[in-house]
This record gives sequence, C-alpha cells and structure tokens, in this order.
Amino acid sequence: MQYKIEVRPLAVLEIIEAYDWYELQRVGLGLEFLNELDTFYERLHRNPHIYSYYETPVREGKVNRFPYTVVYEVIETSIVIYSVFMAKQDPSKKRTL
Repeated sequence: MQYKIEVRPLAVLEIIEAYDWYELQRVGLGLEFLNELDTFYERLHRNPHIYSYYETPVREGKVNRFPYTVVYEVIETSIVIYSVFMAKQDPSKKRTL
C-alpha cells in the first residue's frame, strides 16, 4: 500500500525552528537534520507501523543522529505528522492531534 505523508502546520514550524537552530550552530547542519528527517519519512513509507504507540492511535519514532521524535498517526492511506519534537523538552509540550 502506498501511503501519503501529511505534515501538519505546527509540525512544519517545529521543523523550521530546528533547521534554523542547527544552521546557527554550524552551516550545513540544518540540511543534515532535514536529510535525517527524510530518511525517517522513507522508513515510514515502507512500514508506518514500525514504531510503537505513544498514545493509541498515535505513534512515535526517533530521528537518527538528532534528539528528535516524530509523533504521527496512520489514518487509512495517510501518515499524519503532528509533531517533530525535541526529546530534551518537557514531554507535556508534545503535540498530538
């Protein structure tokens, strides 16, 4: 089955903030973060059920190399990304739905 990834607007803002922060640390590091996020999305395309539940039916998976988790839900043929969350933040700030 072919899944479509839908990134919600608040998750897009989190991605932009992370990219900007990493670019301030070192030019090119933001792009490396985006590449790792793309790799994560590729894993989701192959098997969206690979990661465990955060709160049923919402799942959560870790991005390689960076301290970020992706909070998402599989709805029919869509993978809805609710949050790209820095793991070192207060977990109560994690967005779902």
